[in-house]
Amino acid sequence: MTEDYLQIMIESLEKKNDVLDRVIVLEKRQLALAMEEPADLKKYDASMDEKGRLIDELGRLDDGFTTTYERVKDEVQANPEQYKEQVHVMQELIRAAVEKSVTIEAQEQRNKQAMQSMLSTKRREIRQVQVSSSAASKYYKAMSQINDIDPQLMDRKK
Repeated sequence: MTEDYLQIMIESLEKKNDVLDRVIVLEKRQLALAMEEPADLKKYDASMDEKGRLIDELGRLDDGFTTTYERVKDEVQANPEQYKEQVHVMQELIRAAVEKSVTIEAQEQRNKQAMQSMLSTKRREIRQVQVSSSAASKYYKAMSQINDIDPQLMDRKK
């Protein structure tokens, strides 16, 4: 029975690594989307939604792993030699998952910087449009007042 649970835990870790690989691919895609000119925010949002689903899946896998581990912990600790092979496989899978998590964290930082850069560029563009619009409005207002002649300046002689 314990061997079955250990196999379930190994499969859970393999699935976790697969999901982490998919998150890494999404992170790279998000970076490319953030660097595009013009930025396609709909695609970026869709990739964020997909990443959210993958993160939810990671949470479920972790919860299942923890629950299963609680069932077999005492048996495995009591007989470490009997389950040495499965424990070693799990340790390797956990190491791989940790490495992938570090990679994802680094990519998250690069994506954050790229998005901040894109947003600051957009803000500058918006500010420039507002300044241009304001200048044009002031110009048209000033030009419309040129045609109006104040009555005090008119010659009243006929």
